[in-house]
Amino acid sequence: MTSVLAMRQGDWMVFFFGTADGFLIKFAVDLNYKPTCPKVVYRATGEHRVFLKIILDQADQKHVYLQFKNKISRVPVSNCSIHRDVNECLSAQDPHCVWCVSEGSCTFENHCRDSEWLSIPNDTQKKIVSHQLVRDSSGNIKLVIQTHLEKHLKVPSNFTCEFSTNSSQLCGQNGLSAQFPQCTCILPTLPNNDLDVTIKISLGNSKLTEQRKITNCSSINGQPHFFSCRQCMKAGCQWRDNSCSWSSKLAQDEHVCMKMEAVMNISVPDITSITPHVVSLYGKNHAVLSGHHLSNVIGVRIQTDFNCHSQESPVWNNTDVSLTFHLPPTETRNVVEVCVVLPDGSCHGSAAVTYQSSPVCTDILPQSSWRSGKRKVRLIGTSLDFVEGLIQSHVQQQVFLPRNSSFQVAPQTN
Repeated sequence: MTSVLAMRQGDWMVFFFGTADGFLIKFAVDLNYKPTCPKVVYRATGEHRVFLKIILDQADQKHVYLQFKNKISRVPVSNCSIHRDVNECLSAQDPHCVWCVSEGSCTFENHCRDSEWLSIPNDTQKKIVSHQLVRDSSGNIKLVIQTHLEKHLKVPSNFTCEFSTNSSQLCGQNGLSAQFPQCTCILPTLPNNDLDVTIKISLGNSKLTEQRKITNCSSINGQPHFFSCRQCMKAGCQWRDNSCSWSSKLAQDEHVCMKMEAVMNISVPDITSITPHVVSLYGKNHAVLSGHHLSNVIGVRIQTDFNCHSQESPVWNNTDVSLTFHLPPTETRNVVEVCVVLPDGSCHGSAAVTYQSSPVCTDILPQSSWRSGKRKVRLIGTSLDFVEGLIQSHVQQQVFLPRNSSFQVAPQTN
């Protein structure tokens, strides 16, 4: 990090960071000091350092000026227009962007001409729609859909919800109620198997469509508690007395499974090392992860940006103490968190992998060779310790290189 700018946007504090390799990274902090996901809003051509000062455009408050060695760039603080629908717009968790209801577009607040819009709330939410299965005092099972939105409308707009399955409407005429920000559907019968439900939410001209899988809470029992608890919570049910049941309240203790595992002293997977743990931006095939209790692991999750963005890699050669997987490529230099995934979707263990700049060749000495080849040459550049081979274009032959302790690579080539 070479520079920083902080600004207010409503109740949010928004930070912009310039880096030594030419990136401008943005993230926001809510009233509770909880950050949103960082985003790369600008990347300079080549690795050019962003100078000390980032200057906010005082005329419109929507651009910043970045200073480089040979130029100054004017960069928008957000690219709201790239988001095509209300779900995409608000899921981006960007305090600068709102969904303009009348125009049906993602834009800045003061660009919405009739001043009617939807926005994210003042506290960070991972999802703009969540669900829970609740048993009320009458014994009815309710599917409760909660929207995490703020509305700014001059005229109250109809807030409606529609629940349906592949074959029929789900709630019936009298089993559906909607009052912003919540919809409730009374299930006429309990599902014996998983039920795929489509929820269509309308607020004026803005429409959200969500897919949910509804599971009979009691059917989750029967597996080891280690898996059942997390599946129970994920399904919107409640875990209590070592079993899964319908919830009796809307609030859930998100840490109940972790507390149970700690009390029961369950042997969860653990990571002791990853080889290699430093890679280039291109990632690495056939990385090896070592640890304990890995036999049930089905994947490796690579988490970046405050665990906001993650990728999962399948595993093979699993021996319970080691496994093989691929480290995917990335766009920026950073340190990522790695954990191992179990069949219930939970992720355990923690290890760090550092992504550094990809190799760059700046010179080759000598620059000529004999026609017969076999001359020793030296490549000079940066991050050459990641190089595993060279391809000579005139013969399309890959040459694998011997390793040494220097950043310079001196292979035998033809």
